[in-house]
Amino acid sequence: MAPDRPMRIVAGDIGGTNARFAIAELVPGQRPRLSDVKLYPTADHDGLPSAWEAFDADFDEPMPRAAAIGVATGLGEDVLRFANNDWVIDQRTLAGELGLDRLLLLNDFGAMAHGVSVLGPDELGHIKDPQGALPEQGVTTVIGPGTGLGVAMILRRGAHVHIIETEGAHMGFAPLDEEEERIEHELRIRYGRCSVERVVSGPGLLDLYRALGGRTYDDDIALWTAALKGNDPAATEALERLVKAFGSAAGDLALAHGSNAVVISSGLSKRMAVQLRTRLFTGRFVAKGRYRRRMEAMPVRLVLHDQPGLLGAAVAFQREVLGR
Repeated sequence: MAPDRPMRIVAGDIGGTNARFAIAELVPGQRPRLSDVKLYPTADHDGLPSAWEAFDADFDEPMPRAAAIGVATGLGEDVLRFANNDWVIDQRTLAGELGLDRLLLLNDFGAMAHGVSVLGPDELGHIKDPQGALPEQGVTTVIGPGTGLGVAMILRRGAHVHIIETEGAHMGFAPLDEEEERIEHELRIRYGRCSVERVVSGPGLLDLYRALGGRTYDDDIALWTAALKGNDPAATEALERLVKAFGSAAGDLALAHGSNAVVISSGLSKRMAVQLRTRLFTGRFVAKGRYRRRMEAMPVRLVLHDQPGLLGAAVAFQREVLGR
C-alpha cells in the first residue's frame, strides 16, 4: 500500500498475564484509531500463535497482513522468553507463523512510551505539581507496575521523538529504613537478589505482605482487593510500603535518566491513584537530598487512556515502518 494511503494493522500488547489485540487504522498525519480490544489470558494459550488464532477467530473480516506487537521481554536474542509467563517467541519465524508480510516487534514498555508520547493533556491525570503541560523538549521517564515493572524513556529533540527501552525495573532495590532493610534481606534470601520489580509490581504486594507477617491471602489478586478497600490493616501496610518504594524508584530513575517529567502508565497504577497522590509516593519521590528542589519542580502524571500499549504499538509502526 502506498505510504500516503490509510492502512490497517493488528496492534498487539503481550504482557505476563494477558495478550491484547486490536485493529489499528493508520491515517497519514493522524493518531492511530483502535477498534474494540480483545483480551486473552496467557495462561489459556501455549504461545503467541495460539492467542493470535483466537483473535482471528473472533474477528469477522480478513486479518491485516501487517502487525506491531509489544512483548514484555527484551529483544536482544533471536529466541525470546518471558520473565512472567512460559511463552517463547522465535523472532526469526514469528511473521510466518502469524501469516504476516510486515511485523514490528518491540518491547511492551517501549510501545507504552510511544503511546504516551502522543497523548493530550486531558489524557494525563495529575499526580504531583507543577500543573500544566509536560515539557515539550527533553526526557520523560515512563514507568508502571503490572505483572512486572515497565520502564522506558521518551526523548524529544526538536521535532523528533525517540523512544528508549530500558530494563530499569531490574536495578537493585534500595532500602531506606530498617523495615525495608529487613524486607530486602528476606526477598534476597528467597530469590537470590531483590530487584525493584520484586517490590513494585502486582506480585510484589504479596511478597511484601508475607514479609510483614501476613498470612491470610495466598494470591495477589485477592490481596490487592483487600489492600485497596482498606479493610485489612496488614494488606494496607503492604500497599503503603509498595507505594513508598514506587516513589523512591520513580525518583531515582528520573534522576538517572536526566528527566524533566515522569508519566506513570499501567492499569494497576490507575487502581491505586489515590495512594499515588499522597505523600507516601510524592514524599519519597522528592526526597533526593541535594536534588530535592529539582524533584519538587518535576511534574508527575498518570495515563488515563484505556490502551496506551496498543496505541503505542500502532504509533511505533507509523514511525518506524511507514516513516510517518
